[in-house]
Amino acid sequence: LVVGGIDRVYELGKDFRNEGVSHKHNPEFTMLEWYEAYADYEKTAHDLELLVSEVAERVLGTTRIKRGQVEIDLTPPWRRITMREAILERAGLDILEHPTREALATAMGVEPDPAEGWGKLVDGLFSREVEPALIEPTFVFDYPVELSPFAKAHRSAPGLVERWEAFLGGVEIANSFSELNDPDEQ
Repeated sequence: LVVGGIDRVYELGKDFRNEGVSHKHNPEFTMLEWYEAYADYEKTAHDLELLVSEVAERVLGTTRIKRGQVEIDLTPPWRRITMREAILERAGLDILEHPTREALATAMGVEPDPAEGWGKLVDGLFSREVEPALIEPTFVFDYPVELSPFAKAHRSAPGLVERWEAFLGGVEIANSFSELNDPDEQ
């Protein structure tokens, strides 16, 4: 539809993904997906925070929710941090100072699975050290290309792509990336 000239489309649907057992992912879920011509990952982040805060206000009458004993404010703007900054902040390790699989594994003090590349090591470190601490609404930007190969290459950071994940209450609630729109671009 976007290619055909309708510049904004959405879909709300039931999904089932048989992706194996994970405490982080429910195989059956309802998903809202939207696409907008010429929008990049900054725009989709902005749209998501407005959507979530407005839905909370209309449904609950407030943008403040409780998760356990913690009160969370959904009012935009949400915190924005790069994956690199988040890992450095929580784990004390600058992943870009260790640009190879071997260097990162050494810095982490692990012996990785031979099938794991640099991006998978980064993802594992992020999942262990950062995700559980992301209680307030937070966008984490700029992922290794290995984790999101269909996303657009980052404008200024080689080896990274323009992707974000949104976290709330220590879990991922959404993700998005700038779409590849150049057929010659990898």
